[in-house]
Amino acid sequence: MATRRQSRILAMQILFNSHLINAPINTVIEDFWKNHDSEQANHPFTDKLVNGSIENIEKIDAEIDASSKNWKKHRFPVVDLVILRIATYEILYVDEIDAATSINEAIEIAKSFSTQDSPKFINGVLDNIRKRHEKTLLD
Repeated sequence: MATRRQSRILAMQILFNSHLINAPINTVIEDFWKNHDSEQANHPFTDKLVNGSIENIEKIDAEIDASSKNWKKHRFPVVDLVILRIATYEILYVDEIDAATSINEAIEIAKSFSTQDSPKFINGVLDNIRKRHEKTLLD
């Protein structure tokens, strides 16, 4: 059964792998799916998250930088950065998912895959991004 959380976790794993091995994203995606055949139901949403995050990475990273007080992304644990990028992509570009859902999902994934302090940090950064995005929509 496909779930969006499963797709988010798979997207996180793909982007994390891409960061670690510094290979072209298409190669990373192809190799990843070869090893995760049982996850075929998750492919469409996972691929949307991965490709959207990569295609919009400059704007996403600028939003993360502007919304993380006294921290720059090069100081983040890689898994936190990847989680932030995926959730930021959702907040900025995926209209059918409300920002609160994207933030909650990122926090839950961080609880499972990152440090004890990461959920609070991720919540703060994403809430700032949400506020900035909502303000932009109102202007």
